[in-house]
Amino acid sequence: MRTFTVAQLFDIGMRVFVGSGVPEPVAKQVVESLTLSNLYGVDSHGLVRIRNYFDAIKAGAIVPDAEPEVVRDNGVAVFIAGHKAFGQIVSKRAMRLAVAKAKEHAIGAACFSDVFHIGRLGEYAAQAADEGCIGLVLANGSRPGGLVAPHGARQRVLGTNPIAFGIPAGSRPALVADFSTCTVAEGHVRIALRKGEKIPLGCIIDREGRPTENPADLYDGGALLPIAKHKGYALSLLVEVLGGILSGNDTPIFPEYKYQHNGVFMIAIQPEFFRPIDAYHEAVDFLLTSIKGAKPALDMEGALIPGEPELGRKAEREQKGIPIDDETWTEILNVAAEHNVTIPY
Repeated sequence: MRTFTVAQLFDIGMRVFVGSGVPEPVAKQVVESLTLSNLYGVDSHGLVRIRNYFDAIKAGAIVPDAEPEVVRDNGVAVFIAGHKAFGQIVSKRAMRLAVAKAKEHAIGAACFSDVFHIGRLGEYAAQAADEGCIGLVLANGSRPGGLVAPHGARQRVLGTNPIAFGIPAGSRPALVADFSTCTVAEGHVRIALRKGEKIPLGCIIDREGRPTENPADLYDGGALLPIAKHKGYALSLLVEVLGGILSGNDTPIFPEYKYQHNGVFMIAIQPEFFRPIDAYHEAVDFLLTSIKGAKPALDMEGALIPGEPELGRKAEREQKGIPIDDETWTEILNVAAEHNVTIPY
């Protein structure tokens, strides 16, 4: 296990991406997103993705210099063709457009597909919240055939199908929630496998449908499970329709679904249209203050506001550094070597 500063991780990412031919402005946005994920402790969407992304470039699933294209715009909603650009590039542009429309029309929406992977959804939800809007992001997609078994089944059918939302919160930091509609993101299972750690029971099943703690069972025909049983399963179906079917991305079980990619639906809402902004902020503050003031449950420290754990990890990692596991570090070095890039760390 090695530890790096934020600046060092950003430098490493830029060396690899730019040194391999990714245009520098594109590389900067992608590496910022990956580094930010590591900083917030979401290592499954950090630099561990470098090998994944370069394999996708080699396969033609990512075109580094591609430009997303607005193909339909009715003033409130916009549909974007991703053209296989990096998902972070398309996502940031889509949310900017949705926010601009929300500021003019109270609500703005953006939908797109034909991107390999958009990274950490919470980044785009926070992007809306930072602009004073409520942001909602839904993304479907997975490897062909899916990774998640519907509630009551053992066969993979669904993607991990994350949802994120960001809520501006007056005097408090924005409330940002980002979660898969399955019990654990596939990237977390991958990290556990690399670290030789177990997965809590109830997260995955093996190929026979038996609960297992062994992360390797997921990659041997097993499946992830939905959160909250039938409730998470229902949310996952919502993501498949809004993110997948509306965008034209469809879902991992469709015959033409040949490789992993994301279909995305975003909404931005301007609170001030519905309620005076000061009253809105006061009400949200009161709600969150009441939650923080609730008496803690037995053996618990009290309620957390979504986003607080990530902010805590951010503060800790800014002080102590960001850990990168040995296998991920080796993969980064291997990708660098393949492109004759020197990493001076």
